[in-house]
Amino acid sequence: VEYSANSHTSYYLFSTLAKLELRLCWRIQQTLLDEGFEQFSNPDFVKTIGIEGISGDIEGKDLLNLLPTQDFGDRESLNAMYLVGGASKYPLISYFARHTLQNPQVLPLNIFSIGRQYSQVTEENSSLLNTQQSTAITFLNISASRSEMELNLDTIIKLYTRILQDFGEVRIIQKGASDLDLCEETRYVFQVCLPVSKKFVQVGELSVEGDYYSRRLMFKQKDEQQTYRNLWTLSGTVLNITRVLPIVLETTQNNPKLIQKFYD
Repeated sequence: VEYSANSHTSYYLFSTLAKLELRLCWRIQQTLLDEGFEQFSNPDFVKTIGIEGISGDIEGKDLLNLLPTQDFGDRESLNAMYLVGGASKYPLISYFARHTLQNPQVLPLNIFSIGRQYSQVTEENSSLLNTQQSTAITFLNISASRSEMELNLDTIIKLYTRILQDFGEVRIIQKGASDLDLCEETRYVFQVCLPVSKKFVQVGELSVEGDYYSRRLMFKQKDEQQTYRNLWTLSGTVLNITRVLPIVLETTQNNPKLIQKFYD
């Protein structure tokens, strides 16, 4: 790893780590495809209206915005352009805004995207655990009803756990009401233990939004009686690849040959 002077969180991966990042992306991609997920390719940018519609934060305080041009303004103009990354929930969920699903028999729908995530970093110490740019895999589940969503929630939690067990001890934390965003009914945080420091690191999260996005962004399903009904969603980060790399390094530092198991 080489850290750049351009920013305290800028870094470049070389050799084994660079190849490992790609291999982990391919590995999780194949796992999700085998589980019936469909892959999406999302834009890296979202305008203010998309940020406000999904998170309720009209100023996008925790996000990175571009300098104003003739096509969009600054943050205060409420017509800003934000760099969020293709593996962010913002472009993935925005795709369905103001859409009607004419064939609800395809539900539940599981989709995922592999790419970058961008966020503000205030910590001065730089490491792969706190970077403005991360490689990540995000997902969205769309269900026809609350009961179907709850069944999918159990299935996805088990899938998360199965994926993360390869990296070490897994801990699942359910967040309290004071830690939730406006769109969330509840949130599960998935952590993996660093084997040397014994510190748990968050590498994934799963949000239960219920029918919040369906009501707020006006995407619906149309049943056989031509009635419009709400859709129910789960979303989150399946795996933050950048945060997993230090875990792999600590696991294999005394026996570099162990890194081969992450290529299998």
